[in-house]
Amino acid sequence: MNPSNLHFPAAAEVAAEEAARFRGYSPAERLRAIWSTLAGGARLIEHSPKRAFIEAYRQRQEELAREAITKFVRRHAGTP
Repeated sequence: MNPSNLHFPAAAEVAAEEAARFRGYSPAERLRAIWSTLAGGARLIEHSPKRAFIEAYRQRQEELAREAITKFVRRHAGTP
């Protein structure tokens, strides 16, 4: 095989193929895939030497999200 015949797909191609495959899943399969991805991320964090930083960052992001949602609701629900 000639190395010049090798094709490495662009990240966009890979993402499009994975998205198409995901759209073909049943709702239960989609949930399993999502939970599997989340579990894998949690496992990586659990064993990371930067675990404390990651947890602190995650908590701060959750606080910021809560603040943004609160501001949005106040602005659009007409409450002070």
